[in-house]
Amino acid sequence: MKSKPMKSEQQRLIAAIFAGEGISGFDPKGLAIYQRNLQATALRALEISFPTVEQLIGKDLFRYAANRLLVLSPPTAGDWGTWGADFGDLLDHLIELEDYPYVADGARLDFRVHQANRAADASVDASSLQLLGTVPTDRLRLTLNDGVGLLASDYPIVDIWMAHHDQRGSARRWIDAAQEKMTQGVGQTALVYRRHYHSQARAIGSAERNWLQSLQEGVSLADALERASQTGFEFEQWLPQAVADNLIRNVERY
Repeated sequence: MKSKPMKSEQQRLIAAIFAGEGISGFDPKGLAIYQRNLQATALRALEISFPTVEQLIGKDLFRYAANRLLVLSPPTAGDWGTWGADFGDLLDHLIELEDYPYVADGARLDFRVHQANRAADASVDASSLQLLGTVPTDRLRLTLNDGVGLLASDYPIVDIWMAHHDQRGSARRWIDAAQEKMTQGVGQTALVYRRHYHSQARAIGSAERNWLQSLQEGVSLADALERASQTGFEFEQWLPQAVADNLIRNVERY
């Protein structure tokens, strides 16, 4: 019976720390130390997960947004690397970013890349590809690796992301491409994948997006190919590059 008041007291302390507000019954100085430590940890976690966003909005606004997320959506697990899935939703509603609506989708892309980086290492089961020539396609299913993700946006989020991550010093080219698309109102769908143990993102067209969505739904290869035939998607051309990019986990019987 005595454990209930203790639990309530602990919950009040946790709420006070996350809310960043003083609550009677707790030492203000001690609480402030907890809060500063928590805010520093949260900021560092989001800096790792959202490097593009930090560069886009600057350190001060990024710190403010991190503190807001800590109050509105505190972590529910001990692993800070899993926190931040709704950071894009918060950025969608920041007044300071009203003129920069692409930042929120930039955060969503950052988080998908971060998730792919944390996914277990996997490679294609090359032997399973032999089923493609021996088993009818209506009895097969092609599965994607866990690190593969899609994100459709009304904005050129891949060009913006590449401007901050291209290792070949081509930032200006990506920025110019993004600005041109913004002027024309052209968005992009990002494909996130993990190749050579490092996550990457590239823009894909609607035909490949629809194809990958079919695979994610788990339909038979025959059904996926039937849908793809209506968009002009070329499976034979896609397959070798998909293997090279480590998109595929295996081909399995359906």
